[in-house]
Order: sequence, then structure tokens, then C-alpha cells
Amino acid sequence: MKTLKILLAYALIFEQVAFPMAGLFAQDAPPSADKNFAQDLQGPSGEEGGPILEGAAYSDAPPPASMPQGQVPGAPIESVQVGGAPKDAPMYEEMETVSPLDRKIGPIRLKGAPLSTFLDVVSAQSKVNFIITEGLEAKTITVFLRKTTVREALELLLRVKGLTYQRIGKSNTYVVQKRSADMPNLITKIYTLNYIPLIPIASAGEELAAITSADVSSGGGQQGGGQQGGDNKGGKEADSEKGIAILTIVRSVLSKKYGKLAIDPRTNTLIVTDVMEVFPQVEQIIAELDKKAPQILIEAQIVEINTDRMNELGIEWGGSRGEMAYFAGPARLTDYGLRPGFYSGDQWKQFFPVTSDVGESSAGGGAGAIDPIFSTGQQSSKGVYYGIFSLAQLQAIFRALISKGEARYLGKPKIVAMNNKTAMIMIARDAAVGSKSVVSSAGGSAGSSSTGSERVRVGLVLKVTPQVNKEGFITMIVQPSYSDLVSSAITVQGETVLDPVSRGVSTMVRVKNGQTVVIGGMLSSTENKTIKKVPLLGYIPIIGWLFTSVSSRRTNTDLVIFLTPTILVD
Repeated sequence: MKTLKILLAYALIFEQVAFPMAGLFAQDAPPSADKNFAQDLQGPSGEEGGPILEGAAYSDAPPPASMPQGQVPGAPIESVQVGGAPKDAPMYEEMETVSPLDRKIGPIRLKGAPLSTFLDVVSAQSKVNFIITEGLEAKTITVFLRKTTVREALELLLRVKGLTYQRIGKSNTYVVQKRSADMPNLITKIYTLNYIPLIPIASAGEELAAITSADVSSGGGQQGGGQQGGDNKGGKEADSEKGIAILTIVRSVLSKKYGKLAIDPRTNTLIVTDVMEVFPQVEQIIAELDKKAPQILIEAQIVEINTDRMNELGIEWGGSRGEMAYFAGPARLTDYGLRPGFYSGDQWKQFFPVTSDVGESSAGGGAGAIDPIFSTGQQSSKGVYYGIFSLAQLQAIFRALISKGEARYLGKPKIVAMNNKTAMIMIARDAAVGSKSVVSSAGGSAGSSSTGSERVRVGLVLKVTPQVNKEGFITMIVQPSYSDLVSSAITVQGETVLDPVSRGVSTMVRVKNGQTVVIGGMLSSTENKTIKKVPLLGYIPIIGWLFTSVSSRRTNTDLVIFLTPTILVD
């Protein structure tokens, strides 16, 4: 704090001495200078602006009609009054909305003037204080400026002379000094992008995974866990800049030795540090790429029609598998090889036990039950279980049925997409296609088993990537896909499994603004026909119809998509 007070005291003393000397230098200007030189230095106007101009071009331009009055170089400036309140603004402000170097200055016309005179004029017009280190007073400068900023004047003029400047704290005072011989002439500029986002843009697959639930049945929820260990700084920066093409383009024009590029996603700004010669090309790239991209409203109409028709006609004999009769023969128990005296007597000659050993009661089921061993479960006095011959399965069913079903789905989703950005519409579900069992064990010990269902995501996914050209035409890459489940012809452990069936289209079309594109032809048709006949009798002409049953089923699914892109006008 003590050092800062000493520097401020030197600044006030320098102002008292430098301004009168600047007036002397201004009076020594050649007589060929503009006679309105003093009037041109009276501060910036509200209308003027432009680059550095030559003397001839500037002399022809008349001064503005109204111009705020400023101090003439060489006149004493107003400072702090002794014993009174200060007239100038406080040196340290709590909040700085605009940097002092961004203040407007001009016009300035100097030819062969000392550097102190140039800084005096800049200080008078911008209220920015300068401290010149020893040995720089003799440097001369020639400048013709109209409306510009303090920053641009210092960047263009001081750096050409091998000088640099540094701000003292948060004050309006800057120290001008020589640049080190081994230090490169580096400049740092901040560019705020208006339309290019500095946030990573995910791919279509990543966006699809973000808006859908994880497929935990097949381990989908654990994907991506293998790539770990990317905790280093370079990996994090690469991930944060993934998908931002402008960063790669700007880095390609920076110098390999001194060029540095940083981003601030919060304010959407680029911070570029490099030598002065690189910045014109960087600014040209940003000006050409950072443009407002058009937005396209995509209206989709998805129509799905399912038609199911079933015909059943004829006479069906027997049960579901053609059973006509059932016969179960008689049975009798035996204790051969287990009865007493089998090995030491003559009981081995008897295959069945005697009737008295069997009894007349039955431990089996009732009279109506059919058992493959004991038939009806009823036994005689000789120990024989009665068999059965049943014609209860002999039945004739006359079928005459025609059924027809029709289902229609109509969806009208709308989505707004940026130019060359993929938009996605998904209507899907995770359907179970079968069961699975997982057995886990550790170290050869008995493990645990779990049973679950295997699921597959089925439904409609529509991807559209629009691109607008200068003539108002829209080129679209359209990729609709539809998946469904059908019954499989095989069974697993007695259970019927399902097979996923997919239909999709990938095409590129060019349409006018507001024109509708129709994508159709994704038709799926399935027909099953079953004929049941009684052997021999079913093949007799005419009479065979009485012993034949025909069942047919046809299923049709048609999917049509209507797309209407419209360019949104801001």
C-alpha cells in the first residue's frame, strides 16, 4: 500500500510537469499542420469513426458541427484542491462496467511528436493516466487517428515501438515501459461468440441413450464403465472440447510456439494469446463462421394401420390334437423278489402275490380318474386293477367364424432443429422377448441363481438432419426405423419366445420450404393357414369336407410418415 501511494504521488507530479511541456511541443509543430489542430483535439464526436488515416485524407474531412469541448494539450488539468473535496472520480471503483482502455478517443493528429505528447493527448480525451519510465521521453511518433479506443491506440502504436504497458491495481493509471528483449510480442484478445455454442455437442447415439431408459436386462446400464482412469487434465479438456469444430479451426492458424487458446463456456467466449500477426486471420475466421444459423420446424405425421383377419370353417373331430378315444389296460401289483421265502423257499415260482395279500380296497383315485399304472384305481377280488376304454374324446365341432380387426395409430410430433443438427423423435418400449437365468458362483462354492426377462427396445425412431441453402431449399437426411415382435417358431423350455422384426429407410431428399415429404412402403404382411383332417375320411372328395377344418389368419401392418419442414424467420 505504501508503494502504491508513492506511485500515485509521482503520477500527480508528472501531470503537473508533463502537460506544460506537451504544450511547448505542440507549438513547435510545422506550419504546414492543419490550422484546426487544436479544435480536432477537443474530444471525440458521436458520429465519427474509422481506421488510421493518412494526413491528406484527414485534412479534407470537415470537423463535426457540434463537438464536446475538451482540454487542449499543454493546458493544466484539474487536480485535487488543497483543503477541499476532490473533483475527479475516485481512483478505485467498486464495480467497473467498462474498462478504461475501451473508452473512445479521437481525433488525434501528430507528426514527429514525442511519445509523451501522444500520451498526453490520449490522457486528456480518455481520463486515463500514464507513467513513462526513464529513457522513453525522446521517442517520437507520427499518428493520424480519428475515432478509436485507448486499447487499439496502445496496441497499434506502443507495441510497434517495442514498448509495453501495465495497469496499476484497479486504478486508471498505466505504466509504459520497455519490453524485454527475449519476451515475444504477445497479445491476448477475448472474442465473444454469438451463435456458435462452446459446449460439447453429443452424437445421435449419445442423445438417444440420454432420453431413453437403460437396458438393464442385457447389461446396457453398465456400458461405458470400462473407460476409466481419464482423470488427467488433458483428458478432461479433450472431453469438454469434443464436438466443437471452431476450436480446431482456430488452433490450426495459431503459432506453434506461442499460440494458446482457452474457452469459457459460461460466457461463450474464446481467449486467444499469440503474436500480433495471427489475429487478423483469427478474426476473419470468427467473422465468417460465427453467423446465425437458420432453424427449421419439422412437423411429422406418423400413421400406422394394423389389419387382422381370421377365417375358421369346417368340422373339427376329436380334441385339440385329434384325440378320438382313450384306452388304458388293466394292471396288477407284484412283489416279485421281495416276498418272504423267495430265496429260501418256493415263492419265486409265483410272479404275482396271492389275492389275500393284496386286499380288495384301493389306495388310488376314484372311479373317474385315469392312472397310467392302476387305470381306474378299482381292483377285483383277485388283485387286478380294471382298465378303461373311453370314447369321451370323440367329438365333432363345427366351426364357422370370420373375425376382422383394424387398429390405427396417428401421431403428430413437432420439433425445431438447427441447421445441420440431427433431430430425433422416438416412440418405443422395452418389451420382454424371453426369460433368462443367471448363475453366479465364487471359488467353486455353491452359487446363487436368478431368473429375469430379456428385453429389447422396439418401436418407432425417426432421425431427421435438415440443411438450408441460400435459395430456400431444404436438404434432409431422413432415417425412420420401426421394430416389432412376432412369435418365434421355436420354444425354449416349453415357453414361446418372440423374435424382433425391424423395418427402416435411409434417404436424402431436397424439398422447398413448407413442402411435404411422404415416406411409405414399410408394409409387413403375415399369413398363417392351418388345415385339420381326419385320416382317410378327410381325403374323400366331397365327403371329406365333413372331416376337414380350415383356419387362416392374415395380419397386415402399414407405416406411412409425412414430413413438412418449415424455415423459421426470426
